[in-house]
Amino acid sequence: MLVEPRMTTGVFGVEVEMQLFTLSITDLTSFESVPHEEWAEKEDLLEIGNRFARAMLAANPNFRHRGMCVAIYDETGIAVSVMPLDTLQ
Repeated sequence: MLVEPRMTTGVFGVEVEMQLFTLSITDLTSFESVPHEEWAEKEDLLEIGNRFARAMLAANPNFRHRGMCVAIYDETGIAVSVMPLDTLQ
């Protein structure tokens, strides 16, 4: 698997390391939505997951109350966060 290089950027004179994360909606068994990639700091995953969940629920209201989760994967494809979709509304 090809791993994207980490990106370093300056914010208010402080360098922060950005990583490429992949987000998707999943039922953890057989369904997974089209993945969405986003550069972010690991500390911002909860906010990114919330924003992604709101957008997906707005576009797919039938995802509510079906046991779906927001899964966030790092560059190597390892899940770094799995959040129940219904709690992120």
